[in-house]
Amino acid sequence: MTGASFARWRGSPNHYNGRNGYAISHITLHIMVGTLAGTDSVFQRAGGASAHYGIGGSGEIHQYVSESDGSWSDANYASNNGTVSIEHEGGMAGVPCTRACMDASARLCADIARRQGWGRLWYDGLNGNVWLHREIPGTDHYGCPDKAVNGLDVNYVINKANEILGGNDMTSAGDVWNYGLGADATAGKDNLPAWMRLSWVHHDTAALYSILTRTDDGGTKDGSSGDIYTRVCYIDKRVREMSATVTAQAAAIEALSKALGTNPADIAATVEKAVKAKLDALDITVTATSGKED
Repeated sequence: MTGASFARWRGSPNHYNGRNGYAISHITLHIMVGTLAGTDSVFQRAGGASAHYGIGGSGEIHQYVSESDGSWSDANYASNNGTVSIEHEGGMAGVPCTRACMDASARLCADIARRQGWGRLWYDGLNGNVWLHREIPGTDHYGCPDKAVNGLDVNYVINKANEILGGNDMTSAGDVWNYGLGADATAGKDNLPAWMRLSWVHHDTAALYSILTRTDDGGTKDGSSGDIYTRVCYIDKRVREMSATVTAQAAAIEALSKALGTNPADIAATVEKAVKAKLDALDITVTATSGKED
């Protein structure tokens, strides 16, 4: 049996022996329209359906078919033999597709990608290496996995998996980057969630975070080099310089007040009023330029 080492084996009799000459080219995402326990039961019935993996609401992962064999999952012979298929608990009223389930799915997808030598995961209909069951020719599961009640947040899973592949564990920052703009987001297009769009532009998660954590201003005097990263870095630099100046001025005010025998609070209040007036007049604008990505 080949597959993820952290999955529990719940073998199904429903699969091909081997992959009939096909190589693994994609992951297919499914929704169970039910629970993990129910899926376990269905996949044990000989002559029925199967998938390589199923994930429950608590994040528990079961494996039904070895990754060396094709599963009976996608209602399409070529896809069955070319996929690693993953079922997710949810897809009906009263049975949510939980964050724990999606986090476990992201971990599993990243594990599959690493073992297949894929540097990143992306969804682009049947052109990416992540497919949705509803889009595969031959299927009659038109809501699977994302358009059903309590369906799977496909963007969240892919984005989280790419974070893992990039070596980034961003529990809180990930919440910022992973907001979704709908299940129809397409790789390389403007309707992607922010994190995925930036990753697509750079094709390299590590490089992306290197850019976003820069502290220089791109060698410009005002950060106006034409890209948002330089502008943000310039603003960050200026804020840090202003903070250092304020700290130094506070120390100078205290020293001066002691020398003059004046109340430091009175001087500080006067300076604070002057600084506030300057800050109120400060207008900082960040503009992102648009462009086409290959």
